[in-house]
Amino acid sequence: MATHLFLASTPFNMLTSAMVAMELPEGDQAYLGLIDQPEVERPFVSALNNWLESPFKQTTLLSNQAKGKGKRIKRKLAFNNIAQIIDDIRPEKIYTGNDRRIEFQFAMHHSTKQQSSAIGIYLDDGTYSYLGRKTHWLKDQVIDNLVKKLSYGFWWQQPSTIGASNWISQAILAFPESAVAALKAKQCAALPENLKRTEFKQLAQLCLEQFDYSAKELQNIEALIMLPHESVATDQTKNKLSYWLVNQGAKIAFKHHPRTSITDSQGDKEAWLIPDRAIQVPAGIPMEVLLPLIQPTCSLAGDVSTALLTAKWLRPELNVTAFATPNTSPEWLDLLNLLNIKIEIV
Repeated sequence: MATHLFLASTPFNMLTSAMVAMELPEGDQAYLGLIDQPEVERPFVSALNNWLESPFKQTTLLSNQAKGKGKRIKRKLAFNNIAQIIDDIRPEKIYTGNDRRIEFQFAMHHSTKQQSSAIGIYLDDGTYSYLGRKTHWLKDQVIDNLVKKLSYGFWWQQPSTIGASNWISQAILAFPESAVAALKAKQCAALPENLKRTEFKQLAQLCLEQFDYSAKELQNIEALIMLPHESVATDQTKNKLSYWLVNQGAKIAFKHHPRTSITDSQGDKEAWLIPDRAIQVPAGIPMEVLLPLIQPTCSLAGDVSTALLTAKWLRPELNVTAFATPNTSPEWLDLLNLLNIKIEIV
């Protein structure tokens, strides 16, 4: 019987942590530690705390976002919280979506004080796994590295890309064969494809209730389009998106960018050329929340964005189309091709 500690900061991290925790051997115990959280509780976190079918024995807030004058005080409190949970549960494995997180590195450092150090595991966090994260030899590898060592301790490590530090021994990836070389050098495993389990549907429904939105709206939709932010949407883009959506079937839906300035629930359909029969999904609902409720036959589309990629990472069987521009970088186009996402140039 092993004990696992998952450190997660975003809804995506929390969901992938649960996907892995669901598949742990019988008898193992999983704990979820929330890090870098805003002072006001997120709807997804509220849903997690009320999730009856959660695979986690306990969910604990370990750190809030640390900025400005109170940063050092919050960091110290976070370290105390992390040390306490490490001492209490003595995890054999500690998971993170970003090994540059100070909370993860401190957890790994603190675990070395125990009789047996924990194994660090990188849990796929998206684009960095496949495009890498470029670091500057002076700014990142020398200056930032030295500042953090002096500020926190010489246990701090500056990875060449996310997941590449010596704290990480294993990696769990949606597409292991397409990962950057630094991650392939680790012991790799595939992210479980279990998001269609009834437990995740329950979690999604709990989250949608936070937005006063019924999960029934998403039942049997044939297509969902994720609109780009209005500041970057050209008439040509709108025409292309509308043409795609209108040809997808009878039950179609659309969702605005999470940071949209549009508040009218229906009045913008004409401006965006959205068919009248299309239903609207509230912009603030994270894409991750929708995925457990979408049928395998549903088609998804949008501009080149992490939300679109999220759908393919977590539900690889879905039919996903990306609307790229002539200015889209070759690296992004290569990634879309690797993930078997259809590309249409606007």
